[in-house]
Amino acid sequence: MATKLKVGDRVIRQDVSGPHGTIKKIRVETVGPSLKEAPVGKEPPGVTVTVLWDNGSMSHLIPDSLQTIQE
Repeated sequence: MATKLKVGDRVIRQDVSGPHGTIKKIRVETVGPSLKEAPVGKEPPGVTVTVLWDNGSMSHLIPDSLQTIQE
């Protein structure tokens, strides 16, 4: 994640035109132990960001697909 995102930040999608939105939730999912071996060490936790867009829709995205904006 290039910048640290937090709940309440105003964001837009990177490289795509569209509405502005507000981060409502950040979810970190850890990977539990499994029977198959990881390639090198452990897998990093999965992070998803829930964004409520100004047009009323909601999306669940990875942090690298968002950039913060100053309004």
